[in-house]
Amino acid sequence: MDMDFRTDVHCHILPGVDDGFGSEEKSVMALQLLHERGLEHSMLTPHIYPELYPANNPESIRTRFAEVSGMLENTGVKCLVAGEHMVYQGIDAAFPAGGSFLTLPDNHILIEMSYAYESQNIRDFVFYLNATGLHPVLAHPERYSYYSMDMVEVKSIVDMDTRLQLNILSLGGFYGNTAKVKAGILLEAGLYSYLGTDLHSLSQIEQLKSLKIEKKHVPAIEKLLENNDLLWQAASSGV
Repeated sequence: MDMDFRTDVHCHILPGVDDGFGSEEKSVMALQLLHERGLEHSMLTPHIYPELYPANNPESIRTRFAEVSGMLENTGVKCLVAGEHMVYQGIDAAFPAGGSFLTLPDNHILIEMSYAYESQNIRDFVFYLNATGLHPVLAHPERYSYYSMDMVEVKSIVDMDTRLQLNILSLGGFYGNTAKVKAGILLEAGLYSYLGTDLHSLSQIEQLKSLKIEKKHVPAIEKLLENNDLLWQAASSGV
């Protein structure tokens, strides 16, 4: 990918906290390689899901980030820490009044669901987030296998004032052809707001290098990259 990708809003580079990078050395190497390709800012978004990652919570993730932030930023990439929150039954009770979520800048919150089944409370939770003044951003909707090809179900969630985040590798078919087709449909409909790598490994950087964007998608991708930069600027300005 040769486009001007300066800001990543979704990755798993924070080491030793989830199914992403397991060592500090590999996290540093990843940021160095991405910096060589133009990355300036990275929002580190480890999974927050008690069933799979019981040790992960906003406090523990912030503590881990404080331990390694200097090392990571020595790569030339400025980082901030947020979280990718799995939507599960009882999540609203686990985070009363929305005060403890690990949010992206400007009160945005990255949320996800299982790839196998839709969270039964997704619409209730989106309503809850909006009511507490947060802006839900649904990660990689193109990868949810239970949604139809016309993505009408996702559009109904967008209508509830939800933003969508595209995994850039979806456009290259790295998650399968179905995800690629769905990503194209949502992109051409103008339904995405942000773009992320969702990076979990060094091998995915090689996939990024080989990624080819269809010419018809370039203007939409450029707009998402601008949105990414604006989101980072919101953090810099204290919004």
